[in-house]
Amino acid sequence: LDRIEAALIDDPDKNVYYMWGQIKRRCLKDDTIAWPHATAAKHCRCSKTEVPKIMNRLMKIGAVTRVQKGARGANSGRAAIYRREI
Repeated sequence: LDRIEAALIDDPDKNVYYMWGQIKRRCLKDDTIAWPHATAAKHCRCSKTEVPKIMNRLMKIGAVTRVQKGARGANSGRAAIYRREI
């Protein structure tokens, strides 16, 4: 295991590791993914309010970086875009 995957496994919140698995399944290394909160909540099987905390934890560890911050609202059409680092 590398440093980042070890930190994900040691994290007490199982949703962080599960979200990482979903991102890793859908996105190659150094590739970007549009990941709005509703889609992330559906794939991770958690509430939409937990998604920002999970994604911030993944960014803090260094697994992903946010390329574009999303805008809230059904009519905004601007999703958060993340880049997978490892």
